Amino acid sequence: MEGDLTSILGEWAFDPERLNVRFLELEGDRTVIQVRVELGILQMERDGRPDGGEDRLEVLEARLVGEPDLEIDAEMAAELRAEAVQIHQRYVALLSLEAYELVVRDTTRNLRVFELCREKATEETDRGVLEQFRPQVLATRARAAALAALRDDQVGHARRILDAAVSEIRGDLAEDAPEPPEIAMLEGMRDVLQPQLPSSERYELEGRLQAALSAENYELAAILRDELRQLP
Repeated sequence: MEGDLTSILGEWAFDPERLNVRFLELEGDRTVIQVRVELGILQMERDGRPDGGEDRLEVLEARLVGEPDLEIDAEMAAELRAEAVQIHQRYVALLSLEAYELVVRDTTRNLRVFELCREKATEETDRGVLEQFRPQVLATRARAAALAALRDDQVGHARRILDAAVSEIRGDLAEDAPEPPEIAMLEGMRDVLQPQLPSSERYELEGRLQAALSAENYELAAILRDELRQLP
């Protein structure tokens, strides 16, 4: 029977112990992402909107070029959130596929939705409802970008990416708000990458730093701090 998936499902068994995901190259240079679930296969477009529909964010941003004062009403905000959920599902799959650049693309795209809703939504609920997810999306983007840097042996760049994400998450926290778990995750990843200097070299740098601070030479102190943090 045409369209029967039995043979495809038989060739790709479901494994409950891991995320079952793969790229599939189709005709016309089209690539899709397939996820094997217990009851079948989910398929998403690699580019554009995952379900192949009209990209609501793209439409909105095109309108904003000519209508910079355009506001986001409740209906449009709901459409953007629904689309962001699709994008979230895709970047989870992409992370498993180690397609880090595409994860950065999709998380950056969802953060753009967060910004637009925060700035332009007419309803207070729509302006704030996505903010609870901001640390998670920032952390996922930083993790993917850092892993991409590590793949290119750019350890120092990876550490800077993680530090910047921690600072951004902390900068968005309300006063007295508890730190989200994403901060500990990012700092743990950064600490694993922190180079271990020989004790004699570290001791020398720390001594020079203390001397610079005592002499109120803060410019030199800043340089020495950077050396302590980044010297391979």
